[in-house]
Amino acid sequence: MMRPHNATEKDCQDVLDLLAACGLPLDGVASQIDNFLVVRDNAGLLGCAGVENHGQVAVLRSVAVAGRARSAGLGELLVAAMLAEARTRGAQSVVLQTTTAAGYFARLGFERIERACMPQELRDAISLREACPSCATVMQAAL
Repeated sequence: MMRPHNATEKDCQDVLDLLAACGLPLDGVASQIDNFLVVRDNAGLLGCAGVENHGQVAVLRSVAVAGRARSAGLGELLVAAMLAEARTRGAQSVVLQTTTAAGYFARLGFERIERACMPQELRDAISLREACPSCATVMQAAL
């Protein structure tokens, strides 16, 4: 399995294409591309994930794996790498929103929280305010 590496501007369009193919929001991705990790092979982008730090809380976003690379543990690898990155940047917890993968993230240690319990630092985060619908499940994990 390839190792995740920091995304660059050159990765941006491939990340946007993968997110679109997976039905995930594109809002704010281009401006946050420096906060993404990507995994590639010779055929192209296999997966990506992003993290936005907001003080002691971070937002995990845009975890996507190409169809040809699913069920190989790549998503877990990307999530673990992003959580480590958030911890390195001083975050004490990570929040995410999902409309389709609550069970998956629960297996990775995230717990559902009420939207009203979302940390104050995140109430204005573009990835949570605009990118995800209000019906999304909010989840949080301590680091």
